[in-house]
Amino acid sequence: MLVGGIAGSVFSQAPPPEFRSMSQAGVRLGGWANLGDTPAKSATGTGGASYDIDFKGGCFYTEAYVGIRITPILVSELTLGIFNRGEVNLTDGTDQYFGNLVVYPFSVRAKMYPFGNSRWRLQPYLTGGLAFYYARHSIQFYRTNALFVVFDETSATDFDLTAGGGCNLPIAQKLALDFNVSYMPLAFSKSLMTIQNYDGLSITVGIVYLFSSKK
Repeated sequence: MLVGGIAGSVFSQAPPPEFRSMSQAGVRLGGWANLGDTPAKSATGTGGASYDIDFKGGCFYTEAYVGIRITPILVSELTLGIFNRGEVNLTDGTDQYFGNLVVYPFSVRAKMYPFGNSRWRLQPYLTGGLAFYYARHSIQFYRTNALFVVFDETSATDFDLTAGGGCNLPIAQKLALDFNVSYMPLAFSKSLMTIQNYDGLSITVGIVYLFSSKK
């Protein structure tokens, strides 16, 4: 009864005025799930070099963002995320190269609160916008006397859309919790580790700090 009463008061109380009027900055942490293609575990590359790939179905995802408040129901959000798609190890004769394929999503999107003018403390939202994706195969260490790139396609970029949704729960005058789900359609114009489709879904939780963007 006590827990239910506390939870009821948290969710039923109106959000603080700052939440409707102030801008946002926050961090999201969670997971990224693969919805695209999966490359072969091993193959032969340029010049007879071979590689071994260990791409899992999911990985850790983190994202930082800033949202500028436009109206009580609209925020313009800029995000920068990062996730490690997996390990890529190259072998060329007696030379070995150990690295990872890391993807950096950058997006500019609108965040809409359909009940932003209501007295609901729990505020759901929808997001949509444009995204720029940069992926790179980077070599962390190697066993050879000379470092060189075995594959031509060591990096790739893509412009695409992004969409999602989530909810905020204010817990203090300038703090709120965040739950977010984002769909990332990601198809590079050239193959990166033999595949082009890197579509994915991120599911994160985070913390939001509210600040004034007006002087």
